Formats: sequence, structure tokens, C-alpha cells
Amino acid sequence: MNQTFTRKRPLRRLLPLFKFIFFFYLIFICIFPASAYAQGMKFSISAKRITVLEVFRIMKLQHQELGFFYNNDLFDPTRRVDVNVADASLDELMAIVLGGKYGYELVEDHVVIKPLQKNNVPQQVSRQTVTGIVVDKDGIPLSQVLIRALQAKTSATTDVSGRFIIRTNEDDVLSFNYLGCKKQEVSVKGKNNLNITMQEDVSFLTEVLVTGYQTLSRKNAPGSYVIVDRKELEVRNNRTIEGMLEGLVPGLSVYKGGNGLNDLRIRGGSSLRAGTQPLIVIDGFVSTIFPDINEIDNVSVLKDAAASAVWGSQAANGVIVITTKKGKTGNVQINYSGNARMMNQPDYDKLHRADAAALIDYQKEQYDRGYIEAQIFDGSKSGYSPSIGIFNDYNRAGGISLEERDRRLAALAGLSNKDQIDNLLLRPSLSQSHFLSFSGGSDKMQYFLSGNYKNEQAGTVGTGSDALTLNSRNTYKLATFLDLRTDLSANYISAKTGYPDIDGKIRALMPYQMLQDPQGNYIYDYSGFNKIENDRLKASGYLDNGFNLLEENRKARNNASGWGLRTRVGADWKILKGLSLSNDFMYEKTTNDSRNLMAENGYDVRSLVNRLTSTDANGKLVFNIPKGDVLDFRNSAYSNYALRNQFNYTNTFKEKHYLNVIGGFDLRKSVNQSNKNRRLGYNDELLTGQNIDAKLLAAQGIIWWNGERNKYDPATYEGFEFRDTREYSFYSTLAYTYDDRYTLSGSYRTDHSNLFGADPKFRKTPLWSVGGSWNISNEHFFHNHIQSISNLRLRGSYGLTGNFDRSNSTTTFLVANRFFNTIANDYVARLQTPPNPKLRWERSETFNLGADIGLLNNRFSLSLDYYRKFSYDLLGSQDLDPTVGLTTATINAASMINRGIELNLKADVFSAGDFKWNSAFNLAYNKNRITENNLIESSASISRTSGRDIFLKGYERESVWSYKWAGLDNTGRPQTYDANGNKIYIPNIGSLEYSGTYRPKVSGGWTNSFSYKGFEAMIFLAFNYGHVTRREMPNMYGYDWSGSYNDQISNRWRKPGDEQFTEIPAIPGFENLSDDYSRVATLSSNSIINASFVRLREVQFGYRLNPGMLKRTPFKAVRVVAQMNNLYLFKANKYGIDPEAVRMGSGGYTYALPEPIITTIGLNISL
Repeated sequence: MNQTFTRKRPLRRLLPLFKFIFFFYLIFICIFPASAYAQGMKFSISAKRITVLEVFRIMKLQHQELGFFYNNDLFDPTRRVDVNVADASLDELMAIVLGGKYGYELVEDHVVIKPLQKNNVPQQVSRQTVTGIVVDKDGIPLSQVLIRALQAKTSATTDVSGRFIIRTNEDDVLSFNYLGCKKQEVSVKGKNNLNITMQEDVSFLTEVLVTGYQTLSRKNAPGSYVIVDRKELEVRNNRTIEGMLEGLVPGLSVYKGGNGLNDLRIRGGSSLRAGTQPLIVIDGFVSTIFPDINEIDNVSVLKDAAASAVWGSQAANGVIVITTKKGKTGNVQINYSGNARMMNQPDYDKLHRADAAALIDYQKEQYDRGYIEAQIFDGSKSGYSPSIGIFNDYNRAGGISLEERDRRLAALAGLSNKDQIDNLLLRPSLSQSHFLSFSGGSDKMQYFLSGNYKNEQAGTVGTGSDALTLNSRNTYKLATFLDLRTDLSANYISAKTGYPDIDGKIRALMPYQMLQDPQGNYIYDYSGFNKIENDRLKASGYLDNGFNLLEENRKARNNASGWGLRTRVGADWKILKGLSLSNDFMYEKTTNDSRNLMAENGYDVRSLVNRLTSTDANGKLVFNIPKGDVLDFRNSAYSNYALRNQFNYTNTFKEKHYLNVIGGFDLRKSVNQSNKNRRLGYNDELLTGQNIDAKLLAAQGIIWWNGERNKYDPATYEGFEFRDTREYSFYSTLAYTYDDRYTLSGSYRTDHSNLFGADPKFRKTPLWSVGGSWNISNEHFFHNHIQSISNLRLRGSYGLTGNFDRSNSTTTFLVANRFFNTIANDYVARLQTPPNPKLRWERSETFNLGADIGLLNNRFSLSLDYYRKFSYDLLGSQDLDPTVGLTTATINAASMINRGIELNLKADVFSAGDFKWNSAFNLAYNKNRITENNLIESSASISRTSGRDIFLKGYERESVWSYKWAGLDNTGRPQTYDANGNKIYIPNIGSLEYSGTYRPKVSGGWTNSFSYKGFEAMIFLAFNYGHVTRREMPNMYGYDWSGSYNDQISNRWRKPGDEQFTEIPAIPGFENLSDDYSRVATLSSNSIINASFVRLREVQFGYRLNPGMLKRTPFKAVRVVAQMNNLYLFKANKYGIDPEAVRMGSGGYTYALPEPIITTIGLNISL
């Protein structure tokens, strides 16, 4: 029976959506041009004996667009005045504040204070006209920069091109003021044209903390956090969040996990199985759609309870809050950023595999010891390599001579497939990225519209991807009391994935196994199927069982695609002074489709057809798998809904009492679903497949030519999963600051989830935090006596956060898997997870003490933190009485503690003229220990050395165990010590010893930035210290005929006395052949090495074109940059092993290729 399937074209379906977005925002850009801020500001202030500076601060709080400029030599901002006004105009209030002694001028949104003109006749002075341009450090022109002539008392502002013109005295001094930049004063004597580059005021830029629920000034937030601003992110120019933040955030560590993915952690692990990754928040909501680096405005990393507890049961591992760029009032700004990146071609020589000569030498000894015999293979399907085939030809009666055997082996020993692999399967990875954005707006609407296209050619021939992303973020002022926010993000990716696990297939190839002969014909590999039996079966009608990796990769038609949509709508209602209501709704959906089409004449289909081919009564072959291709496809979809209603109150009372309170509730719902299916006899042109007798093949199977019963169960390739998670929360936070000196904060939250609650006691979890800080530098006794310390703040916090496993492995409900049972001759369900009504959230109590210190007017800034995080009610597996029908169950029964110290130092090291040197250094120490664990993960076992995580009480979460190495005996047999120090061959519990932890105890980074005029340079070093890893050792198993041996087999024990200088055992005799032999050979303490390293992670050189060079062009700024990653590695081990290439903790030890060198060329243009 034929079945018809419709081919999906997701990109074509998305094109109308992308067109709508583009034209919608093009219309709005035209309708709402930029304009000046609205006039008619009103102020309400009531205070006595308040400084003028405090009045200005309150005015700015009530109208954030205001800026104030004055000359400290002419105007005293510490003068005290009495103010009592309600809804006063700017003129009315300034008349009180200035007391008739000064005047002011409102230049755009800047209040410029100036002395009143005296009636005496001014002295005649020479005047001149000065012109120029003002740009930021990136060379982008700055508009609305306030320029004042200090002698002539004239002022001007820059236009949208950053240009200005001003009348001054001949020997005057111009003052340049711009919000967020350091004030500059420049003499105009002998000059009539100036090029001014404004420098960022770092203390201003890093003042604001975004928690995802609120925005706070640093002085009002006593928690432990790090803010990474836009400039720092742009300099790093990295595509991933871990690459973006590595070395910038003390306490954040990056480890290459056993699955090849980067494991990102903040302050160590807080769980055994519920996840250790920090929560990722994008524009206030948890999201799975990660923005492009060019989209990000700043990142706040929340580390302690005071900073993160508002996120409740998701905050135990820390929170990373990403804020994306928004539109700003002003003319349209167009920015382009493009880069081309090349990653060096994979070099498998760096895996230190044995070459053909070493491998054949090893196999000769295997043969001499009796491990290679023709009768092992004759009459079976077991395959063998060409070298083993030569030994078999020699071993058989009437076979080839010894001389012929050695001649053939010598010919193989001279071969190497490296060049063919390098030239036919591998290539350098090339990628390009193009980002374009439009932003601007008026006082009624601000817009930000962007698009990003990425193309990647991966390191394996035939693989690569294309990705397209469109974003828009807009704010509309519908009324004086109502703002509307709309965000929309859509993305699509299409990828060619190539032949599955080509890396593993390359590793498994014998070093002499060529892919092609000199004429370009494929050479088949029969190490997976007996070549003699294959020839016999082919003669009777079976298909060829030979395999050629190059052919399979060329035939691969495997693709993956996915799209995502994220939209957010929000409204801000101003109710009363300082009181507002925010309503937000977020919806996102992502889908991912994979389509693996295996060719009819490809190895995988030929093998499947052969295994399920039977013979009828007449001996004729019966093909139970229909002719045609085989299609495996999988679809997954994730939907996430979130609704938030929140009251916000912010006010300052009597100029000294600052209060910020929020309260609200969240509703969240997420749905995960996926299905997979297989179509046999598939025709990609007709989109049809064919049915089989699946029940027959699953129940009885096929008796093959060698008596083997082969079965085919469709349930292995077909399935459906669905998970619906619903949560709601109530939360509130409070922050109070008195006189900018003392701050108290607190938060409280309750989380509810349908994943818990079968027992009413566990239906909700209350989570909370308290914190406080003391700004000592604002004390009169301190400020008047200690001038060198410009800032000193002490802070502390304590709180409770949570965590829980949102996967199918942990649930209060019963979970079962469907499979075919041959006894019942039908499909049945197997219980996977029993119901457990007592499951509850994991919890973490965090205590934090910190200090922030600024020296020499904050030229040097230092932050220190000490923390203690105790996590309890951790989930794990416990043994059950088998009579209940299950062997294990998941329960809350473990606890763990993390302690650490963090340091973050920033310095303006040197500045002279146009040359500047800035440095940032951070370091973090983390000590992790499991304090209680009665789960089976911690049970005593000699398999503790396997490399999988073994959670043992009293040791680190990522502890490493080994057998005590006792060297080789005089026969080359590996030995270990028992608990009493005796040398033994078979390890026991007493042979185990703790080797350390594979997660670094100390991590950090050091960044140095240099600039001279338009030239820039940056050097970044990343370092890890205090951990270990395991070097690869040959297992020396006699019956291992694979080609993946380590090159150390050449140093193996061969004769008595060799044990004095080698640690590589002999090939064992039959009397010693066991798993214990291999375990001691590979997993003993002699394989442990120091994993500490310092890596030159990034070097960058850039040049910004002088604005004068761009006068006759439409460009405002142009920057070119060249960047290289992973240039050099300083390693503590003596074996030349890259510690980041040895990955542990997920199914054992994985030896990956070292980090490649990456070269990037970039171009940034502003119009």
C-alpha cells in the first residue's frame, strides 16, 4: 500500500511574514520622523536646606531626559536652598534654585547654568570662530553634545553629523559635555578646527542593574552581580553566550562537556541531576531564542540570592539577564556589521593515533600470542581489516608463505589515508555574517529594526547552514500616562548535516584503509562484515556489505531545519507619581525538523535489506524490506506562553529616602512535543513509502543464513512525546536607600507547578532573600579624610532559591515506554518512572559578603565577594525492593555545599595624549563538596573510575577516581595497590583513590585593551587551575583489532626489564585476559595529569577611520577589525595534551580534537 506525504517548505511559508514586518516598519519610519522633546515639564519638590546638586538629581528623576551643565569654578552646586513647589514650571523652579545670581539656558534637553551679565562695559577681546566634529570612541558622530566656551560664555550643540560651530575668545577653553561620557576641556589657542573623541564614563555606564523584573541603580542593589555593557560585548565579537562572557564575569566558568557542548556554570553546581546551567532571561522573560550578539545592549549576571531570588525556583544556578537594543529618539541611524570567519581544518594527527607501521607491528605480536586465527572469522559474519585478512590467509592450511605475508603487511604499513581524508572529507570551516539595523524615532515613537544573515560552510565536506533573523522593537507613547511596547523576532535556519557521526567513522578507520584507488574508484572496507562470506552471499543475490566513508558522505541527503517566533506586547500605565502598572504578554514557538534520507544503494540500506532477507521453500531470496530509499524524520515543537502583571513604585522622599517596590504575578505554560517516524521503500520524487509486515518482523524476525535471528521493531524508529508544564508565581521585591549611604532590600516569591502537588505539602515553595549595603565613601567622616579612596561600599545578602528537573525523568506521575514483547506477541508498556507524590523542589541557601572599592577617582575599581551556597533536597535515584516491580525511584535525598571567593579588578592603567591602556582582571575560586547522599549514585563500586559523575559524600560533585598505580611486573602485567599497600592484579574497593576534580577550582580571565588615535588592540587570556584530567592510555586488550589505538602502543612492554622505563603493559596472555587488565592499564593514577592552563583565547586589532576622512562620504563611522582565537596554550602537563580536549562527566572519557585557531575579519559601518 502506498502512502503519500507532503514535503514541507517552511522558508516559503515565512516569506509573507518577513515581507509584512519589513513594510510595516518602513511605513512607521516614514510617518514618525524624529523631533525634539516636548516642552512643558512640571516639577514637585518639598525640602529644606537641600543642596542644589540634590535638586538637580530630583529633577532628573522626574524628567529623565534632562541634563545639567555648569562650571564648578563659577557655580557652587553644594549651596543649600529651601524648595517647596508643586507642578512648577522649569522657569519657576530655576528662579528659586539660582536665587537671581545665575541664569540658565535650555539647550535641547540640557540646562546650562551661566552667570548673569554685569552692567559694566566688557573689555574688548579678540574673537574667532571654531568648527569641528565630535565622535565617540568608535568614530560615530555624536549629536546634542553641549559645547561651552568658558571665557566667552557662548555655547553650542552638535548636529546629527556631530559637527559644531561656536564663537570663542582667541585663548578660550571649550568644554565638551555628553551624557555617559567623560567631560573634556580643550584649548582653542591657535586652533580653529577640532576633532574631538569622547571617552565613556565607565562608572556611569555600569550604574544600572537589570534583573528582568526591574531596573535599579547600582547603589540601590546590594546583591552580587556583574554588568557587561555593549562596548565590552562588541569588542569580544563572539557568537555564543559562554564565549561572550568568559573572562568577564568572576564566578562564571566554562567547561567543555563530555557531549562536546560547553557547560556554563555560575558558582559551581547546585544539583545532581536537575541541571546546573544558569537561567537565561531575554528582555524580562525566559526564552529559548537567543539573540545575535549585535542585538545585545547589555548583560546582567545575577549571582547571589539578593540579585536572583526574584526568579524563584529557577534561580539556584544564577541568572543571566540579556537586554536587547531599543530605538532612541533622533534621526534614523543605519548600522552594518559584517564578518568572515575561518576555522582551521580538523587535524586528526593531534589525536595521536598509531600509524599503519605501528599498528601492524602490534598486530604481529597479537598473532604471535594467538589472538588472530582464521577459524575465528571463517563461516561467520564478523568482519576484519585487510591486515587481519593477510594473517588469516597465512594461517589457513595451504595459505600464503611467511615471506608473502610479511611482504603484504609491509606494503600496508607504508600506506596512509591522511591525505585522502584531508582532501576528500575535510576542509576549513568558513562562515560569514551580515547584520543591518535601522533605529530612531520621535518623542511619540521609537523603533529598532534589524536583520541578520549567516552562512556557514562546516569542516566536513557537504555540511553547512544558512540562517536568517528579523527583529523589531518599538515603543509608542499613546498618552502622557500610557506607553505601549511591541517586540517581534523571527528566525529560520536550514542545514545540511552530512553523514551521521563522520568524526567517529574517521577515528575508526584503519590508518592504511584508503578511500579511493589511483583511478578514483571506491575501496570498500569490510571490517564490519566478513569479506569471504560477503562474496559468497553476493553471488546468491544478496547486496554488497562493503562500506566506504567517502561514498556514504557523498550520497548523504540529510537535512535539518527550524524556525522560531518570539513576540512580546507590553503596556506601562502611569497611575500616580512614582506608581505604575506594567502588563506584559510573551509568546514564543520554535520548531525543528530533521530529515535523513538514506540512499537505496547506500551502506545503511543495503545492510538493513540483507539482515531482513529470508529464503522461501525453494531457496529463493525473499526481500522483506521493499526496494527504495529509507527516510527517517523527526519533528519537535516547543511553545512558551507567559503573562505578567506587575505594580512598580519608585519615589524619593525628603531627598534622602529612596524607595523601590514591585509586586506582581506570573503565569507560564510551556508545551514540548516531538514525534519520529521511518518510511521504508521511500520515493523522494513521488513522496511515497511502502508498508511492511512490522509485527511479523518484530515478533519472529528472520532466520539468517548463519542461524542468527534478526528482528525489526518499528517502535525503535517511531514514537511520540508530549509534555505540558504549567506554573504560576507571586512575587514582590523592596529596596530602600537612605541618603545614598544605607540600603536594605528584600524579595519574596512563591512558585506553583503542575510537576508537583500530588501531596498538598509540596504544592508550592516559598523563596526569599534579604540584603543590605553601606556606602562608606558617602559618609562625611570618610570623604573629608580619605581622598585616595573614591568609593567604598560593603554589602551582604542571604536568601533561598530553588531548582527542579523539568525533563521527563523526574515527575510525580507514572511514565511508561511502549515496546514489542515477543512473549506476549504484542506491544506492551514498560514502566519507566513510578509515581512519587512526595517529589519537591530542590533548594539552595546562599550567603554573600562583598565589597566594592574605587581608588584615585575610580581609576582603579575592585570588587570582592565571598559566598557560601548550601543546596539540599537534591534529586537522585534510590534502590527499591524488586518485589514492588521496580528497581529504582527518584527522590529528594542529597545535599551539597559550594564556597568561594571572587575578585574583579578594572584599571585605567595608563593614559597619555592619544594613547590609552585599560586592563580588566577577574579571578574566582570555588570549592564544592557533597555533604549528604544516600542515593545509588554514591554507592561504592570499582567502576567509580569510569569517568561518569559519581556523587560521593565528602567529595566534589565532579570528583575523579583512579586505581593506585603500582607499575608493571616483570611480565609486563599492570598492577595496583590494595588498601594495605600490597600489589595486586585485580582491583578492589581498596584500590580506589581520589585523584581530584575535573572542574577547575580557580578560573578567570585577563583582558588588556590599547588604543592610539584610530588604532586599537585587545589581548584576552583565559585560565583554569586546580583540576585534573586523564590522558589516554592503550587498553592492551588482546582481541581488540580496531584501528583506534593510541600511538603509545609502540612503547609497550616487550621483554623483562622494560618495566623499568615504560608504563604501557604488554599484550596479555590468555591467562591474563580480562576487563581488570584493561581497567588497570587505562584508569590508574599514572594516567592523571594536571589540567591547569592559560590560553591566549583572543587577540584583536582594529582601526577606526578618522571622521575627517569621511566628510565627503555618507558614512558617519567605519571600523575594520582582525581577530584570532586560540593562538597559544600554556599547559601545566608535560605531555602536550590540551586539557580542554579531554572531556569527562557524560558517559566516560572523550578525547576530542584540540581547540582550533579561528581567524575573523570584520567591518562595521554607521550611516
